[in-house]
Amino acid sequence: MGSVPGGFPVSLRSWPSSDSNSNSDLPTIIARINAERGFLNLTEEGLRQEIADEEAGLNRAEDSSSSDDEDEEHDRAKELATARQDMLEQIDKAHQAAMQSLEFVSLLLSKDIPTQATVSISQQLRDLVGVGTLAADKTQTSRTTEEQKKDNYRVVKGWKIQNLNKSVDSILASATRLEKEIELETKYWEHVLAISDKGWALCRLPNEKHILGVRYGFSEAAPAFKDRSLAELRRNPDGSIILEQGVSSSQPQYLRVQVSTNGVDTGECSVPQYFKDNAPIEDLILQARNSIFVEELWHEINREARTNGSYGVRSKDSTLIFPLSPTKSAILSLVPISDAFPPSSRPDDPIAEAVSLALHLLLSYSHRISQHRRTRPPAPLSDQKRNTPPSPLLRSLITRLNHTTTTSTLHIIVSSLCSTLTSTAVSPSPSYTLIPTIPQAPPSIPPAEHIISTLIDRLETICTLALSASTTITIHLQTRIFPVSIPLFLLSISSSSPLRTICPAPPVLQTVDAVKEYLFYATSCFLASSLSNAQEQNANGPGDHHPPNPETPCSAPGLSGWHLTSQPHITRKIFAEQGKGKQIAFEVFESSQKEKSGGVRIEMRWEWQSDSSPEAGDTKDESKLDSGEGRYEWFSSKDGERNGWDGAGEGEVVRGLVDVVEEAGKWGELS
Repeated sequence: MGSVPGGFPVSLRSWPSSDSNSNSDLPTIIARINAERGFLNLTEEGLRQEIADEEAGLNRAEDSSSSDDEDEEHDRAKELATARQDMLEQIDKAHQAAMQSLEFVSLLLSKDIPTQATVSISQQLRDLVGVGTLAADKTQTSRTTEEQKKDNYRVVKGWKIQNLNKSVDSILASATRLEKEIELETKYWEHVLAISDKGWALCRLPNEKHILGVRYGFSEAAPAFKDRSLAELRRNPDGSIILEQGVSSSQPQYLRVQVSTNGVDTGECSVPQYFKDNAPIEDLILQARNSIFVEELWHEINREARTNGSYGVRSKDSTLIFPLSPTKSAILSLVPISDAFPPSSRPDDPIAEAVSLALHLLLSYSHRISQHRRTRPPAPLSDQKRNTPPSPLLRSLITRLNHTTTTSTLHIIVSSLCSTLTSTAVSPSPSYTLIPTIPQAPPSIPPAEHIISTLIDRLETICTLALSASTTITIHLQTRIFPVSIPLFLLSISSSSPLRTICPAPPVLQTVDAVKEYLFYATSCFLASSLSNAQEQNANGPGDHHPPNPETPCSAPGLSGWHLTSQPHITRKIFAEQGKGKQIAFEVFESSQKEKSGGVRIEMRWEWQSDSSPEAGDTKDESKLDSGEGRYEWFSSKDGERNGWDGAGEGEVVRGLVDVVEEAGKWGELS
């Protein structure tokens, strides 16, 4: 029927039967002719010609100019007419068969239930045969006896009892299975509630909504690790929970930190406890959380190590190495917990534990920073791709270690210097303070984040060295993570100190060696200026280094008559009667340059100076000293021990600066 043209008329009326009334069939014939061809241009000659063509078996076209498409349409119309005629014949037969069946059944039922049956009997049949004229009855009685009926009843009853027993057994088995299932489900949900009470986040799996899962990762972790921090909580046959981590590694790992001193392993961090599959589910979740946290930590450390080569960070095989001090270095590696063994106790184990704990805390702090960055308003849209820099984990740790090492070195230098100055018996005794400064935290920053921030960034320490009541040297030590993790020293001298004129402090120094050199030089200048005549200095002005060299009588005390030269660590004295002079030079240096004990030494040399010019300040070798010349040293070791009596009770009494200058400043003949 799909090939019938859309505009082709279809008539479902049957052809008129031969015994039908001619008056009633005429409108039907006219309608069919009008539907097939119409009466337009219809003539008797044309109809006769068509009849003649059909009898001769000719199928000529009326118009030789018609196209092939019109012929095909005519054939399909003819096929449709044939098919419609067949269909109508089949429908008519079916209708006749149905009506006859209905008449038969209605006539058969009219004897028993005439009221209902006469509704469907046609009037023609009722007039022809009447109602109730047809009936039906059994041709033979049943041969089933009463005993057989009882047997059949007993069989039916037996089958019913058997099926009821099977149903009861099935219900009891289902009840037993349901009771066992309830016990298993109760045990399963008890474990689930225990997990929830521990604070773990429970949720449905994205792709399997009917399965429960636990999210044990961190919301601010890198996407690669955040997606892996979801595990299934599947039920075992015994009702317990099994943790299925999917693509995550089944072997938990930890970050092993080893400390090496001059190439020898001297410390290692502890190994976390390893939980097997039959351990409590809470311990397995915690182990999985720690493992994925360590994997992210190892990933971030490797990313950062590529840009921190200038700080001594290097990669070797599957380990990362970075310096802790000039002699110690830390070795990091990712190791499965099941393959590790508890290390033996070694002296640098606390250092390894501290490094491991610091790296874990720094990664957690990095997660907090990422959360704060995510809550801020986004940056303006741009075509340029914004690359996320690696978290400064190693750089923060190295910065803290550098600051701590620098502070310790500065403390040793200043304490040794004060100890040596104290042995010279100068008055008042020098003192120092070393105080770290902590910046104030904004109210919006939590205390935990403020503590981590103050430990790694904007590290500041103020060291104050009081040489006298008027001379104080202040060292402001600053260390930053960015742009470079090197310490900066800001130096200043009190305004009333003569050192501001004779040896001004440089505003900024970048190494602790440079600070040490300046402190030693400033101390030597301070000792020399303490011997000079204050009145002469006041008369000539604080900026004049060339006083008129007043002469001192030979009988004058040794402490009088000293004045500064162009070299502020050298002071000179001129004797009036002889026209000769003496000079005292102070030098401060580390004992390690000459002895292995370390510490700080203050050396005082006094020599004859034949040339009265203040520019001549060179000292002689010790082997060439004449009469009236000499040298004296004050020293203290790194452990605070000063020169004087040794542990065996032997040695010399330490002389004060005043006594030594009194002896050196007296007149004595040249040898």
